[in-house]
Amino acid sequence: MVTLFAIACLLVNKQVLLARRAHASFGNGLYSMVGGKVEENETARAAIKREILEEIAIDIPLDKFELAHTLHRKGTDNKLIALCFVADITGLNIVNNEPDKCDDLRFFDLHSLPENIIPAHKQAIECILKQVTYSEHGW
Repeated sequence: MVTLFAIACLLVNKQVLLARRAHASFGNGLYSMVGGKVEENETARAAIKREILEEIAIDIPLDKFELAHTLHRKGTDNKLIALCFVADITGLNIVNNEPDKCDDLRFFDLHSLPENIIPAHKQAIECILKQVTYSEHGW
């Protein structure tokens, strides 16, 4: 079974917003893009809009999300397809709405990502920068 995820590359100028996972079963202590699973009867855009609102308290209109990359990832426990959306959040007030799941929320230069980032998320960001629309990780 393949799980569908929606993740967002949230940009301000030439920086990307990343969240460091805390108390997580996967990726604990690593930075990641904002996102999560697409729920039943939910579109990917609706899922990323919901996840962003839940995690960082900003409400982005659905039409502001642009699909930039599709990542097919094989992990040790699961397989997933992540639809990576790009949205410009310049001027929006970011709040860590889930401090129990995220212990750091900050912007990084797109060309200077942290070393402790989930490898598949780093790959997706690099592909987005190169305008590569599909990649695979872990196969």
